[in-house]
Amino acid sequence: MLKNKIESNNNKLSSFVGELESLQNTMIENNHLENVFGDGKNLVNNDIFRIENEFADQLYMRKMYMPAECVVISAIHHTEHFWFLLKGRILVTTDGQEVEHIAPCYEKSIKGAKRLILSLEDSLFINVHKNPTNTKDMKEVEESLYSITLEEYNKKEKLWQE
Repeated sequence: MLKNKIESNNNKLSSFVGELESLQNTMIENNHLENVFGDGKNLVNNDIFRIENEFADQLYMRKMYMPAECVVISAIHHTEHFWFLLKGRILVTTDGQEVEHIAPCYEKSIKGAKRLILSLEDSLFINVHKNPTNTKDMKEVEESLYSITLEEYNKKEKLWQE
């Protein structure tokens, strides 16, 4: 049922992702400025947006600390998974719709989602993904779970379907 919603809303989704990617490209072009991060090739992990990775049997957990008043443009996820907001308050825009989340809460993330996230308070955000190979190689984990751009996402999805 949810899949039908995504397919029937494909033009709006593509438009929203396109707008987000345009904003993302502007941020990348200005990453030399203070407090603007991202190179368009790697997920951000620094002193401001601190990432911690944890593993359990066939599971990977990504924990991100987000200071108040920060904006994040998410990568595009290749799998459905659950995410949890354990601390804080965030405003998430997906497919042009804004939803405020107040900790503690959780949501199911759909495959192909790209989001604009505004942290309204210091926040702790967690994603939990399947990790069937039990790899702890972060390059391999990130390659299988995330794409930075829609073009990269579509290429990976096409390869995996062949």
